[in-house]
Amino acid sequence: MKDYQFFEFDDFLEDVAFRRWVFNPLPQDDIYWEQWQTDHPAQKATIQQARQQLLTIKGNLLLLSDEHIDQKVAQLVQRAQAMPGNEEPTAPIVRRISATWYYMAASVALLLGLLWLYQTQLNPESSTPNSYAHLLESATQPLVEVENSGSQPKKVTLSDGSTIVLYKNSRLSYPKQFNTQTREVYLTGEAFFQIHKNPGKPFLVYANELVTKVLGTSFFVKAYEKDQNVSVTVRTGKVSVFAQADKDAGIQKTSRELGGMILMPNQQATWMRVDKRLVRSLIAQPLRVDNQILTTAFVFKQTPIADVFAALERAYGVDIVFDEALMANCTLTARLDDESLYKKLEWICAGTESSYEVVDGQIIITSQGCQ
Repeated sequence: MKDYQFFEFDDFLEDVAFRRWVFNPLPQDDIYWEQWQTDHPAQKATIQQARQQLLTIKGNLLLLSDEHIDQKVAQLVQRAQAMPGNEEPTAPIVRRISATWYYMAASVALLLGLLWLYQTQLNPESSTPNSYAHLLESATQPLVEVENSGSQPKKVTLSDGSTIVLYKNSRLSYPKQFNTQTREVYLTGEAFFQIHKNPGKPFLVYANELVTKVLGTSFFVKAYEKDQNVSVTVRTGKVSVFAQADKDAGIQKTSRELGGMILMPNQQATWMRVDKRLVRSLIAQPLRVDNQILTTAFVFKQTPIADVFAALERAYGVDIVFDEALMANCTLTARLDDESLYKKLEWICAGTESSYEVVDGQIIITSQGCQ
């Protein structure tokens, strides 16, 4: 990942973490980018311009996949780089299209908009297959519902000692007592879960298309019915995330085995509603999970690179994949205490003439080796 301080308009358009913040922001992403803009006021205009351009693209290409959006971004970057002096555009770049195609697209968008208006506003409790209302109908126990319509988070404590922080415009339904083999709750909106550990009774969160299954951990779920995506982000421990369709296809919710996509700390699973697929990634600003922030220093002196990567894996709970044989002669001398994970990786890659990318929630190191 590049240093955002030196990013230009086109760099922000292509950056995966930046686009995730624009299209599917988590609370920690909002905090990170707001603080970053405060710390780098000279870049604020560029960030806002890139964000607005991405939102314009997404709005114009509502019916298309992320691959089409990537193509559109590539076109914008090409045009931005071709401008005299490589100046940033002062207005959104819009590709001219034929009048016939425009009117056809507008008609389809209008019909879809009217359908969405009916389902989400005129009929908000419509029981679509994965809606909150439909999920409540399948519950086998009487439920208590808590709604947060205020601006401040609301804390909910369950009978097993688990706590849930419910955010604005969110609702949670749960039984007064967990009298079955599983602990099941239902969410629409956004919440942070801290689950009391009980290996004999898995905890399941039903949130629109996704089911999150844990034994004892902390994580975020964002599942507003009007949003384009549903996401689960792990803070500590391990969770299993799978789609409702997978559960119906044979994954038994009473099983003690964790099935589906396994998420570790600092990883996020996003259900892409348009494409109907589940994608795993790292969050924009990974946090340390080793509980040794004050006692563990990232001070390296001619340290073998394998030991350096092992220290990062322990501290952040991430997987770092690299060619040990190729990088056997690589060492690092540096002090990286106060840097973020991505900044640490940038310094490490600069010192070893290598590069990295994030793929499927893992960090992949590419290197030519060290002499």
